[in-house]
Amino acid sequence: MKILRPILLLTGAACAGLLAACNFLPEAPPENAHYFVLEAQPAGDRPAADSLRIGLRPVEVATYLRGKAMAVRVGDHEVRYAHDAFWAEPLDAGVARVLRESLAARATVLAYPFPAQLPRDYDLTVRILGAEGAPGGVRFVAVIELLRVGDKPALVARREFTAPPAAWHNDYAQLARGLSQAVAALADEVLASVPKS
Repeated sequence: MKILRPILLLTGAACAGLLAACNFLPEAPPENAHYFVLEAQPAGDRPAADSLRIGLRPVEVATYLRGKAMAVRVGDHEVRYAHDAFWAEPLDAGVARVLRESLAARATVLAYPFPAQLPRDYDLTVRILGAEGAPGGVRFVAVIELLRVGDKPALVARREFTAPPAAWHNDYAQLARGLSQAVAALADEVLASVPKS
């Protein structure tokens, strides 16, 4: 009986552990789930070799936007998540991809980690504070910081950017399109922040 009791205790603990683990498994998406991506506008010709060179650091996204479900702001302090509309890739990766492609039409863009043999003029940091649907339209807010690199590094620009709201009418495809346009407008803001030589 002395040997049987520890075995029963271990078996009971193992079963309890397995049941607890079931609560941490991700929930399967519904069968009618839709997946969306951000899309860049065609970039056109590649920049000349002597053009502006920007190092794009990893894009930071507010914690509440890191899930797969698309977010909708329903009040000043309330966000709801779509039950059948999801991002096909993490939002930070999608924003970085579209931003890189949008900037590449007018600058040479280097992805982090930066190759030591390729010099850069500026490093770009982007923090996404909001990227969701809202009653007034698509909401996109970001902070950009542009740092001159080289012998005398210096912060040359720090701006908060709010994209003009685009209508989305509770259509998640339109929400993805509106956010794509907002990221393209963010690229324009970055280039406008570069000091004139």
